[in-house]
Amino acid sequence: MTSIQLLKDLCGAACLIGGLSACGTAGQVNGTQIHAPLPGTGAVARTDANLGYAALMGSSTKLVDYAAFAVPKNAANPSQTFQGTLTLNDLGTTGNFSEQGTSRAAFYKDPDHLPAFSFQFIQTGTHIVPITRGLIDTSHPNWSYILEPGRVWEEADDQGYARAAIPFSLQEKSANCTHNGVMSFLFKSDGSVSKVAYQIAGETCQYFKFNMWGLAAASYTPQTIENAAETISAYQAEVAARMPTRPIEQLATDFPASGIVPANIGSEQSPSARSLWGVAIDGVNYVGGCETRHGTYPFCDVIDLPSYSLAKSVAGAIGLMRIEKKYEGVQSAMTIQATVGPCTGNQWSDVTLLNTLDMATGNYASAGYEVDEGSAKASSEFFRVNTYSQKVAHACSYSRMSAPGTTWVYHTSDTFLLGSALSTIYQQREGDTKDYYRDLLVTELWKPLKMSPTTWTSTRTVGSVAYPFTGYGLTFHHDDMVKIGEFLNKNNATIGGVQMLDSALYNQAMQRTSDHGLTAGAASFRYLHGFWAWNAGSADSGVAVCPTAKWIPFMSGFGGIGLVLLPNDMVYYFVSDNHEYGFKKAVIELNKIRSICS
Repeated sequence: MTSIQLLKDLCGAACLIGGLSACGTAGQVNGTQIHAPLPGTGAVARTDANLGYAALMGSSTKLVDYAAFAVPKNAANPSQTFQGTLTLNDLGTTGNFSEQGTSRAAFYKDPDHLPAFSFQFIQTGTHIVPITRGLIDTSHPNWSYILEPGRVWEEADDQGYARAAIPFSLQEKSANCTHNGVMSFLFKSDGSVSKVAYQIAGETCQYFKFNMWGLAAASYTPQTIENAAETISAYQAEVAARMPTRPIEQLATDFPASGIVPANIGSEQSPSARSLWGVAIDGVNYVGGCETRHGTYPFCDVIDLPSYSLAKSVAGAIGLMRIEKKYEGVQSAMTIQATVGPCTGNQWSDVTLLNTLDMATGNYASAGYEVDEGSAKASSEFFRVNTYSQKVAHACSYSRMSAPGTTWVYHTSDTFLLGSALSTIYQQREGDTKDYYRDLLVTELWKPLKMSPTTWTSTRTVGSVAYPFTGYGLTFHHDDMVKIGEFLNKNNATIGGVQMLDSALYNQAMQRTSDHGLTAGAASFRYLHGFWAWNAGSADSGVAVCPTAKWIPFMSGFGGIGLVLLPNDMVYYFVSDNHEYGFKKAVIELNKIRSICS
């Protein structure tokens, strides 16, 4: 069967393949054009320095500007089709590695090589989609994979081959450091394939930064993909559901009367440390960044962004609020001793699930700001271990120091206990094989919100008990961050007009009651039900934004990640890794468009 015949068959079956003359009109989902045809002739000038034909058929490659991995302006529609398995060979002895400003490589085993790679992909028009999405475990001691959809096109000098580029990430096992890369290769429908050039030159990881690049021998095995039409349809629906994006600089054009200065938005994070940032306003996602050490990342829409402690709000808080709503009981008042078997000590007999969500269990070693969290004990006994028994043993080990609900002490281990309790409660209700993250949050919230498949997986404990970390370990696209933000902020935790979270807990967490939570490190910051809050009426770092107290809920993650739920129906987000957490300048600018103070 020829590639065009295959495309005709798929397209005729469900009008799925867009943007090729074989299918006539470009495929549409809900009236949105998915794949516009590439208008070029294929006349693209390339050399070895930007991954030309000879380079991909050669023996080595160098770090290049990421523009070499992007669809060029004069690209032509592909006449070849990819459907089957791509395998990279000899990865354990292939490639180059250079740490960038950190000194951590010696603490890892084999950090400078890709894990084994053999995965199925399917082409739809000018897009290529991995069959397996989300976090993928590997046999490598350090790295898991995340594979994302890429592009396919043709260039005149590639001697009849089509050219593919696939974005991917390495994510540190049992952690959340995420290193973003792209791979590119030439192929034909009959299984002919060039070597695969790969490059990582950016990350969201405060403590381990590196460039990794190489040229790997490869094989392509054409084969029929099971449920191919369903996979393509799901991907096209995913693309159609993304919020429209514009460059963040366009804020000044779209809101000319405001006097907004877009350059101030995101400026509180160092340029070299920013992965991206943006703001959702009135149905448009204004995005900035995606810069790397070697140019602009060419697949910004699907760049993988770690959650770190945003997961405390997304998996922990939303998880508890969903269970409380779903079962209409007092699940939040259940105790840790009753729901987490290993916590047998009396100090857990009166600690409720809500206390763990509030970081107010009363069980800790030091009440100093993040002293316990940053201790060697927490590092060795909690963060660096990966079995359930190891993590829960540390989490249960703290002694009673104050009454539950009275003192805020930041413990990721407390959110881990909450996740363990949620797993127990959900399994007691729904069956031992059920999982509160996969079967409750993903099925009942993430999928209806049309979040990407990247969010459907979570880092988990290894061994016989595979519970979500809950306190960290999720991965997002920027569109996913916006959707979570709008669900909580603009849509009042409703989907299709149906309230999905417990109203009382939700309204408290969103700072819509008189209870602003416990003081968290400074007078202008509070913490309540898994969310931080900042008082925009405080002049803690200069002039106040608002004339009176105005508490703004936000999520915060290690290194410099934030998702801010502004009371003017805007969602501001930033992802960085230099311990720069501020967002006041962004709030000042966005306040010019619509007041956050009223």
